[in-house]
Amino acid sequence: MVVALIYVIIVLIAFWLGWRFLSRRKLVPCPAWLGWVVDRDNPFARAARSENIVRLLGLAAGARVADIGCGPGRVTIPLAKAVGPGGQVIAMDVQEAVLEKVAAKTKAQGLANIRLVRSDARDRALQEGSFDGVVLVMALGEIPQQEKAISRIHALLKNNGRLLIAESVFDPHFMNKDTVRDLGMHAGFVETKYEGDVLSYAIVFEKPSCA
Repeated sequence: MVVALIYVIIVLIAFWLGWRFLSRRKLVPCPAWLGWVVDRDNPFARAARSENIVRLLGLAAGARVADIGCGPGRVTIPLAKAVGPGGQVIAMDVQEAVLEKVAAKTKAQGLANIRLVRSDARDRALQEGSFDGVVLVMALGEIPQQEKAISRIHALLKNNGRLLIAESVFDPHFMNKDTVRDLGMHAGFVETKYEGDVLSYAIVFEKPSCA
């Protein structure tokens, strides 16, 4: 049993290293068939847990928020419950298969305030200045042209709107906090909150009212 467990751990580490190596050379988003892995809160990545993200973002009932790179909806569903029936969550992902998983969860939980969009952060169809909040949870590393994406998010937000970026070292696309801070600063954001440790972190940026 111990030998089998060690073998499984070695295989998982090798898989993670291989995926991370490939992701540095070509965009390799988490495939839909691995959705069961990212659909659960990792107890070791406390800063990236769904309840922590909702708390840090601190949106009021009735708010409009985008979950970009939503995956199977680990954060989407709690966000939808937090903003209530009068609010709206745009669940955005490039993979139709994961959006289908979000749709199934939405129906199962009787939620009517989630809109599915198959696209990425650079989508020009979304109205500028119309969002109270945006979250990128272990998704930024999978987005091409990251500077343009963050600038686009800045444009989508209302004045004083918030962008939360969460990362975990368990994600092969992990981005360090200094890089994320630089991206936010260059887009015109101001950092307002930070929580994290060596395994995960979450940063909240705000769009200044003078922007």
